[in-house]
Amino acid sequence: MSKRRLPPTLPARGRSRRQTPRRRSEDNVRVAAGWVLDRTLDSLAPVDSFLTTALERFDDRDQALLCQLVLGSLRWLRRIDAAVAAASHRSFADIEPVLHAPLRIAAYQILFLDRIPAHAAVNEAVDQARHLTHRGGASFVNAVLRRLARDPELDAWPVEEADPVRRLAIELSHPEFLVRRWYERFGAAATRRLLAANNRPKPLQLVAFCDRGGRELLAESLLDEGLEVEPTSLSPLGLTVLRGDPLVSEAFRRGDFYVQDEGSQVAALIPPPEPGERILDAAAAPGGKSFALLAQEPSVELFLADRSLPRTVLLAHNLERLGRRLPVTLADAARSPFGSDFDRVVLDLPCSGTGTLRKHPELKWRVSEEEVGRLSEQAFGMLRGVADRVRRKGLLVAITCSLEAEENERVVERFLNHRRDFQRLDLESEMPDLLGGEISEEGTWRLLPAGDHDGFSVTVLRRSSVSGG
Repeated sequence: MSKRRLPPTLPARGRSRRQTPRRRSEDNVRVAAGWVLDRTLDSLAPVDSFLTTALERFDDRDQALLCQLVLGSLRWLRRIDAAVAAASHRSFADIEPVLHAPLRIAAYQILFLDRIPAHAAVNEAVDQARHLTHRGGASFVNAVLRRLARDPELDAWPVEEADPVRRLAIELSHPEFLVRRWYERFGAAATRRLLAANNRPKPLQLVAFCDRGGRELLAESLLDEGLEVEPTSLSPLGLTVLRGDPLVSEAFRRGDFYVQDEGSQVAALIPPPEPGERILDAAAAPGGKSFALLAQEPSVELFLADRSLPRTVLLAHNLERLGRRLPVTLADAARSPFGSDFDRVVLDLPCSGTGTLRKHPELKWRVSEEEVGRLSEQAFGMLRGVADRVRRKGLLVAITCSLEAEENERVVERFLNHRRDFQRLDLESEMPDLLGGEISEEGTWRLLPAGDHDGFSVTVLRRSSVSGG
């Protein structure tokens, strides 16, 4: 991966144009955290694109703090803003925009972290404010943060909101439209658990290959190198990393594992692959679903395709590191060039990613009703595009990391109205062990974020033995 340099003075754009910290502060981790936070929220781009750049400036210890400040602030953004608003006696939107990042980063430290003295967070934010705006702005930051520091418990800043859904959305820091959707579909208790799970840091998880000794041998190897791991609770193939960095291990160099959430692992195994099965992964990059299938059943015959050239290059690099030689084709699933002789076609559908907010907290602040609708239309086109690649009596497996019915059940309903030669597979009778998920009324396997895993949805369709469509 090419590395981009953080500009020497963290040049700003948009509302942060005035953020030009003095030279002494250039390498300050809190300044960098604010820079990443502002860029992510302004651009609606993935946080990784800015965080990777900022991390290059710091050593391991400060890198960990930088990640914690950025990801923690993104997870709790709405709750932080509410507390700052209460302490300032004005709405957050009325606060000078250049002060948003220093206030958010400092408030996160005061309200959510124990090991950083409040006075250090306050002083640093005030120092930043002096260089961002006028003296009155710095005094304002000082007054607000000192009020928060006098009552650093979150309960001291209750959300005064009569509407229970809106109050829940603020308390647990999610967009109101998402909470209202989940509240109506899953109920109050399940929604609260889901929101709480989204706000917990995501542990690193690995998938181990059965033909290389499986997770037991991998665990022994990692333990020998000083890491601490434990078996994943849902996936029979996975390990959760409790301590240490597996990406610098000999096992990583040998290609003994791939980094993959255990929810993603089990989603790929619905239903479990048969020996010798001929499988097309039609939107394969960067390779996770294919690697999980291969990890479970090494004898499957896999064909990989993706329409994105950069992602296909990444897929090729992953294959090379894992020491696997599999055919890779640059192709759009909606216009697949393959023939119709696959026992199974796996299709990772484009979606809003609402099952992965724990790992990608910035997604919360850019997902919208309109985006869900646009992606659903794209997913429908891809399903129609790959349908003829499935042989008679073969399976079409539609996977998303979304919890939204429009991107799962509704897309499949629309597809089945066009292709009468496909029917839903009865997963409850085919799979007595549901791998921790549940079956929706429409027959979609659904795993909500909880424990250490993300959320996923899987619908399996079987093509009939007669022609149709």
